[in-house]
Amino acid sequence: MMNDSSHPNPTDGSLDPTFFSTGTAVVLGDTAGATDAPHDPSAIVATPSTATDDSLGRTETQTVIRPQLPPKPATARYDTLDVVRGMACLMLMFYHATFYAERSWSTGDPSTWTLGGLGINLVGRLWMGVPMFFVVSGYCIAASIDSLRRKPHSLVNYFYRRIRRIYPPLWGGFVFAILFTLVVGLSSTLSENCLQLPRLASFTLTDWLANFSATTSWFPKVVGGESNHLLLNTWTLCYEEQFYAVAGILLVLASRRFFLASYLIAGATLITRHVCRFYGVPINGFFFDGHWLLFVCGILVYQRINYLTGKPARAAMIAMAVGAVYGLSERVFAIDAHDRHVGEYILVACTFGIFLSYIKRWDKKVAQHWTLAPFRWSGKISYSLYLTHFPITVFVASFLAMGGVTSDADVLRITLPACLILSFPVAYVFYLLVERRYLNAPIKKTS
Repeated sequence: MMNDSSHPNPTDGSLDPTFFSTGTAVVLGDTAGATDAPHDPSAIVATPSTATDDSLGRTETQTVIRPQLPPKPATARYDTLDVVRGMACLMLMFYHATFYAERSWSTGDPSTWTLGGLGINLVGRLWMGVPMFFVVSGYCIAASIDSLRRKPHSLVNYFYRRIRRIYPPLWGGFVFAILFTLVVGLSSTLSENCLQLPRLASFTLTDWLANFSATTSWFPKVVGGESNHLLLNTWTLCYEEQFYAVAGILLVLASRRFFLASYLIAGATLITRHVCRFYGVPINGFFFDGHWLLFVCGILVYQRINYLTGKPARAAMIAMAVGAVYGLSERVFAIDAHDRHVGEYILVACTFGIFLSYIKRWDKKVAQHWTLAPFRWSGKISYSLYLTHFPITVFVASFLAMGGVTSDADVLRITLPACLILSFPVAYVFYLLVERRYLNAPIKKTS
């Protein structure tokens, strides 16, 4: 959920999924970039291997024919994603700023229909920024894997870049949150009324370790505890770290079939979440509770845009449409509130994935349009905004609520602008002092 400057700028090309065989050795071709185009014979390499005939004591050499990876696409960079990051971050900031609003709107009661109530009701839907972030993250990680799988020592490079990009700024964000909470705590009244700030005295060693390792959504549950976040909004980062870990494992075990392996994990996720639901096994907080489907949607968007044409491209769009229908069915029929909300996430992610696939042709025009400049700038510092806005926003909202600013109209007119005005300068200073030091250099293009 951060601005990763490591977009590769990879050249177009792909391979059919094809079987190649020599003697008894059979190797399945790479399915990552399958298209309707015929296979290019120049895109295969021969790897010698040896086998021993025990009956005659002779050793013979067999040649295993392996397809090379398809050439990297020339236009993998997607500049509009910076705009999306900024837009999603602002959506979530506004969502957090309305925690203390009256929320008077009731769709079934016309007497509650006011402009302020309608506005707060709409802001209450801005959680949609979360699945948007996950789709963008899937696209960016797919681009990173696609580039790194062509290089030596790619696994070390991959995890080094992820750890360097995420953890030092995260720790800086925690230090800011702790100091902010301690200052607010000087007034017991302010501290008691701001329910979203952490209660530091209640944190155990496990809580501290889980927070600073971004495993708070699942690690405490493994050792028999409950999640206790320093920053409540960092639950999303706990899922991101799981996504990155799984993608790194695929870089080692299935680099030539990264896309296929990702989709197989999506299928396994679907089965797991329904089997565990049936038997009452709690898996909330783990990537296979359904959140992997949001991430893999971004991976599919990357493959659809950069490798697929013809029928495979249409199949990718159909897959996302089916995913949206599945998400809608979960929203309507699932009994558990968490499952229903994950269904909403899946619906938004798949719909958004279709949208991103469609507008890629206008990427430069969209990304550089002057009306989107504020979102573009916000996207550049989105990780800093993500890490610093939450304590500021919830404190400002609670402080104003103590002063009587709770009506829907007042929250829209006073609280939201105040949160925006106070959060952005802090985020920008944090970006300059902390995040900017840990930006990754772009991955160098290879042939």
